[in-house]
Amino acid sequence: MEQEKLNFNIRLAIRHSLRVLYARGKMKDFFPLTTLSEYQNLSDEEIEHIDQLVYRFQKLQDDMGTKLFKSVVANLGETEVFNKPVLEILNTLKKYGVISDNVNWQTMREIRNSLAHEYLDDIDSDIALLNYLFETKGLELIQIFKEILDYIKIKLYSNLYEGTKIEINRFYETLAKSNFSDFKE
Repeated sequence: MEQEKLNFNIRLAIRHSLRVLYARGKMKDFFPLTTLSEYQNLSDEEIEHIDQLVYRFQKLQDDMGTKLFKSVVANLGETEVFNKPVLEILNTLKKYGVISDNVNWQTMREIRNSLAHEYLDDIDSDIALLNYLFETKGLELIQIFKEILDYIKIKLYSNLYEGTKIEINRFYETLAKSNFSDFKE
């Protein structure tokens, strides 16, 4: 059962990550936004790409925090992980070396919560938040996910189904082929 959850949650996070990267790639020509007029003159297509980036970032952050982290910890042999708070789960992931000590999940959560609210009366803040997501936090979240996959490939590979392994390889290939010079490996 835990093996099934791990495989499902990995595939789910891959789907969201690839969509974040795709949307971000589509936004490279018009981001970051530097003026209010640029924001106000976005085309419907450009807004769709922004919406996809925001939505997939939120989904990736949610699914990693509520599902993937717990699945990984459960597959490491830890018991009763599903009733523990996220910070405890994060500490367990750090203890095993799944993620680095400098991961600040609270910041990711705050970004996710801020993105959930559109404030038309504070457009400057919206622009700054979207730029922050585009320039750093979207890639940072994918980097955290990649750290988890790197660990899984070394320590939990036997728990993966063949279809999950194929999707993981596709994820790595997409990262390798991408033109995201600011993506850190």
